[in-house]
Amino acid sequence: MDPWQYLLLRVAIFVIGGSRSSFTSPLGANRFSDTSFVSQSEQLGEDFTVMDWINEANKPYNIGHEGDIVLTDRDWNVYEKTRFKRNAVRQRKKIWPKRVVPYEIEKGLDAFKKNIMSAIEEFHKYTCITFKERTNERNWIKFSRGKGCWSYIGRLYWLRRPQSLSLGNRCNNKGIIMHELMHAIGFWHEQSRPDRDKYVEIIWENIKKGLENQFDKYKHSKVDSMDFDYDYSSLMHYSKRTFSKNGKPTVRALNNPYMSLGRSVGFSDLDIKKLNALYHCNNKDQVGWSEWSAYTPCNSRCMKYRQRVCFSSRSHCPGADSHGIKTDRRKCTKEECFAPVNGNWGRWGEWSSCDKSCGYGKRKRTRSCNDPAPKHDGKTCPGANTQMRTCNMMACTENSHGCNFDKDYCNWTNVWSTSPSFKWYRHKGPTPSKHTGPGGDHGAGNGYYLYLESSYPARFGFKSQLMSRSFNPSEEWCMSWWYSMNGRTVGHLSVYLLNTELGTKTRLWSKSGEQGKRWRQGFASLNSDSQYRITFEGTRGRGYTGDIALDDVQFREGSCQLNGFVKH
Repeated sequence: MDPWQYLLLRVAIFVIGGSRSSFTSPLGANRFSDTSFVSQSEQLGEDFTVMDWINEANKPYNIGHEGDIVLTDRDWNVYEKTRFKRNAVRQRKKIWPKRVVPYEIEKGLDAFKKNIMSAIEEFHKYTCITFKERTNERNWIKFSRGKGCWSYIGRLYWLRRPQSLSLGNRCNNKGIIMHELMHAIGFWHEQSRPDRDKYVEIIWENIKKGLENQFDKYKHSKVDSMDFDYDYSSLMHYSKRTFSKNGKPTVRALNNPYMSLGRSVGFSDLDIKKLNALYHCNNKDQVGWSEWSAYTPCNSRCMKYRQRVCFSSRSHCPGADSHGIKTDRRKCTKEECFAPVNGNWGRWGEWSSCDKSCGYGKRKRTRSCNDPAPKHDGKTCPGANTQMRTCNMMACTENSHGCNFDKDYCNWTNVWSTSPSFKWYRHKGPTPSKHTGPGGDHGAGNGYYLYLESSYPARFGFKSQLMSRSFNPSEEWCMSWWYSMNGRTVGHLSVYLLNTELGTKTRLWSKSGEQGKRWRQGFASLNSDSQYRITFEGTRGRGYTGDIALDDVQFREGSCQLNGFVKH
């Protein structure tokens, strides 16, 4: 699809421009029976919004963007961070001509018709937009029994066939259908508008891994919010916990962190105003041109433009293009071209590992003033670029068994490996191979740690064991350690208790596969009536990007629970 390359959205409706592409449904058909939303608020809680319902319905599927939007090649350039670097203009081509939206309801959606018609009636009640059954129009919406709840954005004007609006399992809900219809007539999600950072905070550390891009912002140069206030209660707004990995908020209002976001039913007042503004409902009986839109921001060539739409016969609109649009382009003034741009903070990075393995330590995270960076003598970002937190506030216990490996191996020994070269090496700084291993030790980053090198001549399945000294029978102790398993082909790391009197081996802990770039902490309770040793066993994965590292092994009296460790 095409970012409504024009001011289409000055609301939070934004639409696009670009190149030709195919629009068969990317998700295919789905013919299973529907689960009604009659009791959904009871299942999901009273605070759940339309977006929460949509995300619940779409969990089994990989819906393209922001939970319920399917993008075309013409849509990608609407985002600040995009894989396509081409320029694009705002276009009103994606508005439905003459404020009429033809539609078709696919066979098999009989159970949905009541809610579809009820949703359509809300548009008829509050706007000048008319939905009518399709006759011979070249563009129309087809309500389809697809996989999940989703829509394209605006009219796919370059097609000569229907564009799908999918209502799959658990999508038979009036609020969901209204939400998807708002997408189909040109609206994006409210919390992604360009100026959102003035109104809400995105709490990146609470977002599910891999879904951070669902909170990208739209470009100032590609969309227009039409000078309307930010709408916290829009039908198009995420809830406070959309895409949360831990049940904590992912979006929070700056002026009131406890404010509810989004809604479960009906349009907000601003939704109605925006719909009517986009389709110029104040002049619905006027013949000829609509009012001019506001000018776009100045582009890199110091040009700006505005557009207007012909909602009546083209004979009443001289100069209209084939889509009923007229564009007025002008050179920006020097003052407009080089107007000061104030800086805005980008997202916070991840918290670093604690710089101490016991006692009071610190963690930090940083951010950059690049969203946007200040230019033309604009103001720099207010506040600091670094945050600090205390961490790991447990008492240090002096004993001869712990080791940070800064001086030597302490009482730990390489006892066995598949190959003499595949052993636990003591190392400082990043490991030799790219895209794997830690960047430094767990502490301040300038000490030593142990690691297994997964490059040649190591092979898939190679193992290496690091063993402790012998421990006497004892009451429960807690052993903790820090590990790094960073890389696409990481194998396994396991911890065993070896009963040296009985000759038995008990696995206490194990991890497999990539665990991220940060150092992570493991722990295990130790309790044995016989003498025992502890063994760390690393197994090489299927490729060279599989280095495994170990640092800061500590022992404390008492169970791990008593020492403050809690399983997550």
